[in-house]
Amino acid sequence: MPKDTFFNLPEDKRTQVIEAALDEFAAVPYAQASVNRIVARAGISKGSFYQYFHSKEDLFLYLLERMGEEKMTYLAPAFAQAETVDFFTLLHDLYAAGLRFGMENPRYAAIGEHLLRARNTPIYERVLRGGAATTQAFFRDLLYKAIERGQVRSDVDLDLMSYLMGELNALILTYHTERVAATYDDRLLATVDRFIDFLRRGLGPTSNASHSLPQNKENKA
Repeated sequence: MPKDTFFNLPEDKRTQVIEAALDEFAAVPYAQASVNRIVARAGISKGSFYQYFHSKEDLFLYLLERMGEEKMTYLAPAFAQAETVDFFTLLHDLYAAGLRFGMENPRYAAIGEHLLRARNTPIYERVLRGGAATTQAFFRDLLYKAIERGQVRSDVDLDLMSYLMGELNALILTYHTERVAATYDDRLLATVDRFIDFLRRGLGPTSNASHSLPQNKENKA
């Protein structure tokens, strides 16, 4: 987190620093991002930068935190309908909202794309691998509730499937940017829908499956 001195700055000064940082991290991968360029854009000294932030990583993680908060405002309407739509429709709506967030916030989208391409780097491990448990818990909770409603087969292994969905969540974005389009666009939703159709065929209830909750798989989310 930034130091108190950053939060004590006037709002316009804080915004100036954040805008400069967004420009830099969107333009180049994290490893190539330069504090010198950020302070030059922001019109502050390098000494001031280190009065506000502990490091480049500190600033970057703060930007990602802001990004997550802003993305939640896009996802909130889909979550609000979670009780009235089926599991697979909810997945589609969440991905669609995330796509709209990326398209309307291209710098955030560019930062995300840089991260996805930075596998086997410390920042990738810190950000994406570090958040894996939270992502898996999120999918586990969705799956558990879908089983309760009879929308997903009751015999699925919640731990395994939530892990796979968490991993595939990042891989589907990597696939799109590497094989379909360099940046997020409307084609991403078509890619996601093919992924969701794959899940529907494998997880959807069948006439032979009971809708009782999985044995020994209490909700841990």
